[in-house]
Amino acid sequence: MINIEEHPVDSLSIDCESLLITLHNVPFGEYVMTRLLDDLAAASVNVNVISRTAPVGETYDVSVIVPERDLAKVRDIANNLGDDFPEVSINVNKQITRLNLHGIGMRTQSGVAAKYLRVFAENDIQILMITTSEIAMSCVVKNDDVKRAVTAIQASFDLE
Repeated sequence: MINIEEHPVDSLSIDCESLLITLHNVPFGEYVMTRLLDDLAAASVNVNVISRTAPVGETYDVSVIVPERDLAKVRDIANNLGDDFPEVSINVNKQITRLNLHGIGMRTQSGVAAKYLRVFAENDIQILMITTSEIAMSCVVKNDDVKRAVTAIQASFDLE
């Protein structure tokens, strides 16, 4: 019988057609994140990833990834949100790429995340966002670092 979970990592996919929207200093109780998601949905902008930080005092930060093709809609939504919530700092970054490591073996093998993050650290590549699931781990990096990151990840995980 073949154990499909023997190898923790099977592939690396590269998403270079997305935007990273980050809201800093979001106050609790103001429904800013809900408003952002409602406005994006109303504009038919698909949200691929949501990542929220732990609270610091009475605020938190939240980032979402959306398709780059929706940049004009996103800018309008961010501007309107900024007008209504001036205490929130909003950043729209189109100079990002999401590197997605995939493998069914991640469900049962430990150390994959440590190895993946070590690749970035050893190559002095800043990670802008990290998200995980049971069988995938995604890191968002600056476009300038993509080639170096991909080469190092492929070498580290023996991927083609």
